[in-house]
Amino acid sequence: MKNLRYILFAGLLAMTFVACDDDTDLPPYAPILLGEDFDEGADNIPLVVEGWTNYASAGTAIWKHQVFNGDGYAEFNPFGSGEASNIAWLISKKVTLAENNNAYVRFLASHAFLSDPDNNKLEVFASDDFDGTNVNTATWTELTPAALPTPTNDFYEYVDSGEMSLSAFNGDVYVAIRVTGSGTNSALDGAYQVDRFRIYEKQ
Repeated sequence: MKNLRYILFAGLLAMTFVACDDDTDLPPYAPILLGEDFDEGADNIPLVVEGWTNYASAGTAIWKHQVFNGDGYAEFNPFGSGEASNIAWLISKKVTLAENNNAYVRFLASHAFLSDPDNNKLEVFASDDFDGTNVNTATWTELTPAALPTPTNDFYEYVDSGEMSLSAFNGDVYVAIRVTGSGTNSALDGAYQVDRFRIYEKQ
């Protein structure tokens, strides 16, 4: 039944897609320390962005690059993985921050077929001891977005995460977006999309 839902939804995608609408964006910020719109790459392939880490800590599903109307975005979708647990990390390239900085991270996120955001969830973390390779041995501190997609949001309707402060971190700092889901539990196989990722410092 879920597979049929995806097939039917694909036929309506061109008329209803909101997440890749160019009119949906974050306000401009300066200076931007890191900006990523995920525009480079073909549709529906594993996401590869120079300096970023795309890593599965449970299962084999990873983030993919998707394109709609020429606009790219990152998506994690556990549906069809065949694995009971899927956890995937999308980790930014490093930014170098001073102590007592006034830096923030902010992005847009949307969903498709999300029904249980408490367990099929998107989380945000930051680390200043990640070595760029060993995800599981780094210290990751959870950040709290002001808002994230919920089942009440339309499919592919972007939600602004709001500002998340990085003032507690210094040196080489990485920000991670982690999604947890399941390819065998239909209540936990919703997808998340991320775009307009920004790390910026207020003057």
